[in-house]
Amino acid sequence: MVGMAMDLLVDAVVYGNLLSLLSIGLSLTLLTTRVSNFAHGDFATVGIYVAYTMSVLFGANPYLFLPFSFVGGLLLGFLVYRVVFEPLRGKASLVTLMIVSMALDFILRYSVQIYADVLQRSLGVYTRGIVFKDVNVNFLGSTLPGLLVISSAVAWLFLLLLYLFLYKTKVGIAMRAVIENPSLSEALGINVKRVYALSWMLSASFASVAGVFLPFRITVNPDTGFSILLSIFAAVTLGGLESLLGSIVGAYIIAFSETVGVYYLSQIGLSTAYRPAISFITLALVLLLYPRGLAGLWSKR
Repeated sequence: MVGMAMDLLVDAVVYGNLLSLLSIGLSLTLLTTRVSNFAHGDFATVGIYVAYTMSVLFGANPYLFLPFSFVGGLLLGFLVYRVVFEPLRGKASLVTLMIVSMALDFILRYSVQIYADVLQRSLGVYTRGIVFKDVNVNFLGSTLPGLLVISSAVAWLFLLLLYLFLYKTKVGIAMRAVIENPSLSEALGINVKRVYALSWMLSASFASVAGVFLPFRITVNPDTGFSILLSIFAAVTLGGLESLLGSIVGAYIIAFSETVGVYYLSQIGLSTAYRPAISFITLALVLLLYPRGLAGLWSKR
């Protein structure tokens, strides 16, 4: 019983680490450009395949290629914003932008499908049903799963760096100003276009890095990003659509709820395929009962 509880705790913490990175990225685009990005999960999928390609080519552990996935996410975020959303800024409604992001989801998802086929033919490797082999890490005299240690370190390092960026740098302060009032910020001389582009770059890079950890936890394929999208939106909504901190808290709550919920579903003989229902019910209840989410508890706005 104790061993099972520890396994559940480890799985929930790992999932919370990944979901927090994914949620904070989605929150950035929501706060800056007001886009409910339905292609956000595909950013994670791109990170997976960047790390997988590099690990196949060099025969090394995918953990070593986290920086490559980060850079790949930066480039993808910049390209998506400049090609897709920048031309629509000030011209399209929020509903239109949401629909455009849905179209982008299809484009990215099937582009990864095509890339997976090319990779399989050129290198002769399996490109669907990918699983990464984890390593063990000695920490304070105990042997822990590498996924637990490395994902925790990376997630909290990124969140700390994001906090320092937003509150201790001029660019970060400018981004916060744009979030509060883009029109006034532009009148004061802040380059709003660059701030928007940077927010999309950070959003995609956070998601890409989170994606690298997914194959250590579950079997992945080109559709994996779409399958976790509901959990990401549930975390952001639960935390509060206008709160980065709320997104982090919401991510861990959703992660623990799904992990424990799936365990009890299996105990009573129900299929774990009902797992998405946990996020869906949470999302629906928050929108119906308290749309401001957890952020409304500590903010009077």
